[in-house]
Amino acid sequence: MTRTICAKTLLVGFLYGKSAWLLHPKTGFESKLLRTSEMVVIALVAASLAAGGVFAVVLSPPPSPCSGATGAIRSFTIMVDLTGYNGSQSHNGSWPVVSVQRCDNVVFTVINNDTQSHGFAVTYYSNAGLELVGGARQTLKFQATRTGEFQIYCTIKCSVHYLMQNGLLNVT
Repeated sequence: MTRTICAKTLLVGFLYGKSAWLLHPKTGFESKLLRTSEMVVIALVAASLAAGGVFAVVLSPPPSPCSGATGAIRSFTIMVDLTGYNGSQSHNGSWPVVSVQRCDNVVFTVINNDTQSHGFAVTYYSNAGLELVGGARQTLKFQATRTGEFQIYCTIKCSVHYLMQNGLLNVT
């Protein structure tokens, strides 16, 4: 929209600035040259306006696959301490493992029971994740719009970082 407004302002300003010339046109080659250059500028501005509209339609993100769907609210609590996420130190393979349905609203409440900072992220849904200082509690909410398996992991290097890299969110 900003591009359209700027282009329209440019076009109006260009035409307004040349209004005196339009009332008293020059003669000869110079007159034809100015008319040609004005036509080129007007054509470029019009093409930019049209392309902007086309790009806005073509490059718009697709509607959410969950538009109009009311998924269930799925809440999970993740305890972070020196044993990892929910005691992941004592589990082989992925831990914690969380399963939801596509279009469910997922709510992770993450509680850091440690004195050092820890992170919490979910691939695709929250790659930047949360940063929790010692003793902090934060909530991460999103709608599960894509099916698949998504890693739950820590984003901050700490003494038990390796214990918090194998969580799993299953969206079916």
